[in-house]
Amino acid sequence: MKKLFALPVIGLILGAVAIATEIKTTDFISAGQELSAPTIACIKTAIEKRETTMFSVYSLYQNNNLTALTTRKISLLAAFDTTTKSEMKSAISTAWKVYKKSLSEHTSILHKSRNLAWSTFNDDVKICKWTLLLQNIDNSSVRSE
Repeated sequence: MKKLFALPVIGLILGAVAIATEIKTTDFISAGQELSAPTIACIKTAIEKRETTMFSVYSLYQNNNLTALTTRKISLLAAFDTTTKSEMKSAISTAWKVYKKSLSEHTSILHKSRNLAWSTFNDDVKICKWTLLLQNIDNSSVRSE
């Protein structure tokens, strides 16, 4: 019984090894190829522009969210200065709705700005006429930001 189970497992392992040896990795830049100084400068400029934009985008996002938190705090504290329970309940509800809407808007702006920064970067790199390697390496972090 154990032999019957082991044979398919061994077969799968050997098949996977055979397939793995057939897969060839490609070098996007051949060993002898060097990048010209203008190409390197062009790519570095595009990266600098993208990263500076990303820093600004995330700083703005953080500042907007801190402002939203401050506004929520002030609104919630003001809700307890109302005279009736219904006014208080309404003011608290409004404070939370405004806060959630603000966060949603800030996130939307973040995503649009981030996508625009990457789109601009891709356009800038096309001008450098050297996109193959960057498309396979540098864009790996697009989804993680």
